[in-house]
This record gives sequence, C-alpha cells and structure tokens, in this order.
Amino acid sequence: MTKFCTITLLLAVLASLAIGGTALAQEVDRSDAERLAARAEIERIAAEQTLAATEGRTLADWYGMGGFIMHGLLICSVLVVALVLERSWTLRRNRIIPRKFMQSVMEPWENREIAKVVGLCGSSNNSMARVLRAGLIHFDEGLARVEDAIGVAGDHEATQLRQNLPVLAALGNIATMMGLLGTVLGMIESFDIIAKTGTGDARVVAGGIFTALVTTAAGLMVGITAIGFHSYLRRKVEVLEIDLEETSFRMLEALVVDSRPEPA
Repeated sequence: MTKFCTITLLLAVLASLAIGGTALAQEVDRSDAERLAARAEIERIAAEQTLAATEGRTLADWYGMGGFIMHGLLICSVLVVALVLERSWTLRRNRIIPRKFMQSVMEPWENREIAKVVGLCGSSNNSMARVLRAGLIHFDEGLARVEDAIGVAGDHEATQLRQNLPVLAALGNIATMMGLLGTVLGMIESFDIIAKTGTGDARVVAGGIFTALVTTAAGLMVGITAIGFHSYLRRKVEVLEIDLEETSFRMLEALVVDSRPEPA
C-alpha cells in the first residue's frame, strides 16, 4: 500500500512536470510563431514593394501607401485647385478694368457730363466703376479730396481682390505639416515593427521609411503648389491695385484741371 502511494505520487509529480514543460514549450513556440509570422508579413510586404517597383506603381498605389494622412492631403489639394481657379477667374484684368466700360464712359467724360458718368458707374459692377464713382462724388471738393476718396475706394477694392488668398497660403502650410506628420507616424510604426520582430533586416527599415516618406512628398507637392500660386496671385493683386488707382486718378485729375476757370 505504501509503495502504491509512493508510485502514484511520483507519477503525479512527473505528470505535472510534463504538463508544465509542455505549456512552457507551447508558450515559447507561440512567441516564436508570432515572431515568425511578423517576419513573414514583413518579407511579404517587402516582396510586394520590390515587385511593384519593378512593374511600376500607379497613382492609386502611391495614394494607398501614404495611409490615412493622404485623405487630408487630397482635401487640401482639391481646395487649393478650387481657390486658384476662382482667384484666377476673379483677378482677370478685363474684369477689374473692363474695356467696354471704359469705352462707354469716354464720350460723356470728354463732354464733362458728370451726372451721366456717375450713373454709368453706379450701374456697372466692376472695381474701376466703383473707384471712379467714389472720386466723382467729391468732384466739387477739389483734387485733394478726390485723391483721398480714390485712395479709400482703392484700398477697399484691393481688400476684396485679396479675398481667399490667406486661405490659400494657410492650406500650403497645413499640407506641408500634414505630410511631415504622416512621415513621423510612419517612422513610429516602422520602429515598432522592428522592436517586435527584433530583426536587423535592412529591407524592413528601408521599406518602412520609404512608405513614410510618401506623405512628405505628397505634402510638399501640395504645399509648394499652394504657396507658389499664392505669391503669383498676390503680386497680380498689387499690380491691379496700382493700375486701378493710377488710371482713375489720372482721369479725374484731368477732369478737375480742365474744369478750373481760366485766370483773367
């Protein structure tokens, strides 16, 4: 009976040791399996990138590689294109200083029909008409008052012409920052994979950095485009503002000078 108990106890101890060893082995195997699975996934991604590089990537491939940041950059790019088209259409010279309007006011202007010119300016919806009307209203108050009125009206028109340009500049900066954010997030993800797999494979590091830099390239493309057009359109507004004030002031100056009584 004592031997039976002893043998039973020994068998129980051996069984527990065997079960514990098996569980430990399974845990080790599971950890190794996870590491091998992660390595296999990385190698698969690297293989796909290599294959795509040899076959050529489409625009959709580049977009997908950038991650969710590319959605924000897409929105920025659409807004940039819309603002550039809108400002380019609005800032046409013939819309600010229309040739037809100038031709229509020349005859009453030469005949010194001030009331008729004021009426034509009031019925026309363009910057030149509004500036001329502002000066003509103060025609009887002298050249200095006319010049001040033209300056105030010109500043108001310039403010209207600059509308949406600050938004365009802001979109350029935002797109650049979003591209850098995507790169930082991609680098964090890459180093997280390296920490989990414990691999020293250079392809893993290069592949992750390559993917992360896609957002930087996209952000810089959108940002450079937005900032470049902002500078061009801002300069165009400055030129139009100068032409608007000079043209209106010269016309009103000649009108005021011709209306002065000749000395006896």
